[in-house]
Amino acid sequence: MSDFFLMEDVWDEICEYLETGDLNSICLTSRTLNRVFTRYLYRKIQWDWNGKMSRYRIMSLWTTLVRNKDTRSRLCGLIREVHLLGRSPPQKTRINESPGIQECSSDLTSITKNDKMPFHQEIDYLRFIAGSIIESSKDRSDWYKSIAARNVYAMVALLLPFLHNLRSLKLDYTFLVNGGLPGVIIERLTSGHNIYSAELRNNFDHLKEIDYGTNALQNNLPRLRDNTHVPSCFSSQVIPIFRLQKIKHLKVWLRSHHGLQLERVPGIQMDYTALKTLILDHVSRMDCALFKILHGMKNLRTLHLGLNNDEGNSWYHAIPTYKDGECILNGLEALYECLEHLSISFSSTPLGREITSDIDLWGVLFRSLMPGFFQGFTRLKTLELPVQLLNGFQDIEVSCINRGLPVTLERLGLRWDFQYVGREDGSNSHTVRVLQKLLANFLRLSDRHRRVPLLQEVIIRLFISDDGPDIAVEECDDLIEKFNMYVGVRFDYMRPGLWTNGP
Repeated sequence: MSDFFLMEDVWDEICEYLETGDLNSICLTSRTLNRVFTRYLYRKIQWDWNGKMSRYRIMSLWTTLVRNKDTRSRLCGLIREVHLLGRSPPQKTRINESPGIQECSSDLTSITKNDKMPFHQEIDYLRFIAGSIIESSKDRSDWYKSIAARNVYAMVALLLPFLHNLRSLKLDYTFLVNGGLPGVIIERLTSGHNIYSAELRNNFDHLKEIDYGTNALQNNLPRLRDNTHVPSCFSSQVIPIFRLQKIKHLKVWLRSHHGLQLERVPGIQMDYTALKTLILDHVSRMDCALFKILHGMKNLRTLHLGLNNDEGNSWYHAIPTYKDGECILNGLEALYECLEHLSISFSSTPLGREITSDIDLWGVLFRSLMPGFFQGFTRLKTLELPVQLLNGFQDIEVSCINRGLPVTLERLGLRWDFQYVGREDGSNSHTVRVLQKLLANFLRLSDRHRRVPLLQEVIIRLFISDDGPDIAVEECDDLIEKFNMYVGVRFDYMRPGLWTNGP
């Protein structure tokens, strides 16, 4: 960048410290500064999706794009990152799913009535976009209703076709709860259907990173039955993400839905050689065939597999088979030579009906991974697993961690993916004591130094208690002193792994 004789990375550092309002003010001072700082003003769209200004901001952005037709393509070309994530979803509040994309929430209705932005010209243009992309007349009608109601999820989804230089897309989990509209748009644009407007043709080959909903909190989730009938079923809202073969970092919240058989979908080539990070969260325990895609990921470095048992789902009564376990086994074995960071998690929905005696629930899927399965990884540096998987689904209070860990391992995470250790009183302190004892028994093994000579950190992860503080880490001073390594207990929301959360 030649402006003011400063290198681009210098401008990057300067603009990192400036708020959006500051950038706007600077743009107004001179043409030269406007040319320089407009690039940074539009480069990254990052809002707190729970914030009160989100709706105003997306409407203002559309106003700018619609009323500046001559510069719309240039401005959209400046956008490299769109990060719309809620910072801190309320822990106690359950989210109600929208039955259709045109549905208006109570806060949206009040804003619509008191809206000081006429937005009529913008609505006409948004209707044109939807009409150009959506083929079904029924679905198109629903999109029109959604646009008229100023549905923010629809406005964000309809922005995506214009972003021909977008590199990173991160969306809040409520996008999936409320119709999965971005996935619908991506599906239309990548399905091979003819889009008459050249401005709207976008195959998203430029995208390097997608995070679609993995900020969902386990204890804040609605029942996961799919009643988002409009405009399509859940599978068609998510599967298009897997069509993007040039993605390097892919993170998807799959909501425990069953039937994501990618190999049967037109346009899915199962070639993921570009992929370096994969986070699959809330995969139905009955959908292990999905893990066949791991065979095409020869350059994968980071992997999180989050499996969920949904008791509210009609598939709950089905029992996983040995064949399902083989899908997991074979998929992970295909990554023996490349994977550096691996985490696996278990969960149940609803959370209050979790099962701690889980041999029947998870054992059939993971028994084939023991003993010594993880020793096959030749580059693995971090490993985070449910304690049950590491101790062979034995009684946690009398057993020991399996010795078969990779010799390259540097960090080990022990997840307790249930609220308690079989005690009805739900005492977190009891849980911690049991897990610390289990860990101490492993660390004092006579051959531990030989088996994991590089191990320098162990973290025990548990849910934050109902009456507990925010995320907290407690150091285990006695274990640190005795074994000369860092040992800590972390209370958090048990989102995807500590070391596998990607860039």
